[in-house]
Amino acid sequence: MEGNNDIALDDLLTPNYFQSFCSNPCDYGYGGTIEEIRRKEFSRIGDMTYLDHAGTALFPQSLLDGYVKDLSENVYGNPHSQSVVSRLTHETVEHIRYRILQHFNATAEEYTVIFTAGSTAGLKLVAEIFPWTQTSAQSTGSRFCYLTDNHTSAIGIRGITKTINVSSVPVKPEDMILSDNHQQCNHHHPMHLFCYPAQSNFSGTKYPLSWIEEIKKGKLLPTDTPGCWLVLLDAASYVCTSPLDLSVYQPDFVTISFYKIFGFPTGLGALIVANQVAPLLKKNYFGGGTAAAYLAGEDFYMPRESLSDRYEDGTISFLDIISLKHGFDTLDRLTGGMEVIRKHTHTLASYTYSVLSALHYPNGTPVIHIYCDTEVRTLDVQGPIINFNVLDENGGIIGYSQVSKLASLHNIHFRTGCFCNIGACQKHLGISNVDVKKNLVAGHVCGDDRDVINGQPTGSIRISFGFMSNFGDARIFLKFLVECFLKRPTKQDSTKEMLLQPNPIPAKHDTKEQQDHHTNGKLPEDFCILNNHYFNNISNVNSCTCESRNIATKGTNNGTITLTSIYLYPIKSCAKFQVSQWPVTKQGLLYDRNWMIVNDNGVCISQKQEPNLCFVCPTIDLKENIMEVEAKGMDPIAIPLVDDSSVKGRICQNKVCGDR
Repeated sequence: MEGNNDIALDDLLTPNYFQSFCSNPCDYGYGGTIEEIRRKEFSRIGDMTYLDHAGTALFPQSLLDGYVKDLSENVYGNPHSQSVVSRLTHETVEHIRYRILQHFNATAEEYTVIFTAGSTAGLKLVAEIFPWTQTSAQSTGSRFCYLTDNHTSAIGIRGITKTINVSSVPVKPEDMILSDNHQQCNHHHPMHLFCYPAQSNFSGTKYPLSWIEEIKKGKLLPTDTPGCWLVLLDAASYVCTSPLDLSVYQPDFVTISFYKIFGFPTGLGALIVANQVAPLLKKNYFGGGTAAAYLAGEDFYMPRESLSDRYEDGTISFLDIISLKHGFDTLDRLTGGMEVIRKHTHTLASYTYSVLSALHYPNGTPVIHIYCDTEVRTLDVQGPIINFNVLDENGGIIGYSQVSKLASLHNIHFRTGCFCNIGACQKHLGISNVDVKKNLVAGHVCGDDRDVINGQPTGSIRISFGFMSNFGDARIFLKFLVECFLKRPTKQDSTKEMLLQPNPIPAKHDTKEQQDHHTNGKLPEDFCILNNHYFNNISNVNSCTCESRNIATKGTNNGTITLTSIYLYPIKSCAKFQVSQWPVTKQGLLYDRNWMIVNDNGVCISQKQEPNLCFVCPTIDLKENIMEVEAKGMDPIAIPLVDDSSVKGRICQNKVCGDR
């Protein structure tokens, strides 16, 4: 098979071809230190290929070491107190606010950093404090306009505006209106809010930051409603790998999440507010630390003068905030800054995109369908995100869940689904509003693994590169696609054959179609009917025996059902155990799914997290009263079916398939 520009397939995966995407040595690898960074800072990931940096970055080890050292050597008290240790916390937090503004090239005279529980909390806070004007007979009211290619948390603002009679208007990028009549902002007019992402978390499309000034000046409008426009920029995805200069582009509100940048801490973000809009904002609720004075017995409340103090209800997560200092220090020391990270990740994504586009089956059908808004991948229009689905030789969709399970067996990790961005998902996958509602009725919800319904994909695959990604990550991922879909293994190679069937074990909650797929069509057609009928007739029996034979039944077309095989799954998500006859209890087959494997935290592990469980083979010997567990390359483990020891194990509760 020939690849891009008639380059042979194997040559596409070589360092030489990758180097062709580096216009100069600074484009990739931080001056040749990337492999050292991986070895020293990320040794814990071993041979894992991590490609979900848009979900979260991975924190460097030295960040954690510096943070732990800081906490070990200093005492940080509650910043709302007046003690010496409390003053240390307050001053450290204020220093970090300045550090954040410095990172975005802004000053404290222009912007204020308000700490939140993440970008979602920041978006919600804007909705709560924005100076909305309700629609009435005297006023057209405010408008909340949002780009359809927005995260769920941004579109969710309309839930608040609906309760106060403010209209919400979805806007497609191509529907933005150019205006010759530049509107002057008159504060007697209603205030409108336009929200858009600096970078799509679905496709990586970067929307023009120039929109900010054009919208505020009335040169570009989301709708032709007159009034004063403010801009809310969701920068959570963008600032992971790109610099944001607030001295050049000046939105009124910016939301970010720090774990997207550093990988640590989670649950901490910021709303960066332009000081000039602060007098317009309104607040109803007030929490601890926000009041200059208030009365308990009278409706009297005076907020603090500082904008951050006024909107940070309760005690801020001060220890998490202190870790940000170590995040900025570590990132700058390892990489040299966001501009260098942008070039590094862009080079990796451009190379990967090129190879994916070149993959074709022998009949000429493309292996990959990429969802993007442009094929020109320049730094200013495309982030290091690639969204796609895998196709079969006939051009049909191979479900993302199947691809993900295969990837897990290769220790490759990426994200699948719609990524909390239904607008972009609908646009790129051709899913109508009716389809979404029909899929919901059919049982598909966001985040599940129902990847294809009626031949149409319900989601896709997203890979994303971060500051610690390297050429090896891209190459391993591309090689996985080539070997699993272009160079299919032969049936004689049992190991590789298993890799093409990552979940060969019919699970108890599988549908009939899924069970038939798992067993290559050998499962009897009426297997589930027999089980239900048989179990319903043993309600007054303590135990009986089920065996492979013909059983006369009522209520079936043919009069008889043939039970050809009996499979047990003693350990959830592990391999099947086949028998010719077996005791049946009120709960079903004896010892079926009586055990599950849990991790050190007591959390149940299934094939969804660890596909290699399918190679763990339990067998039960009723005469010896033991279960023996075997796996390739490991010594067998014998487990007594009846534990009469005095040793008590800890109690673990888990939810499996929705059941506790």
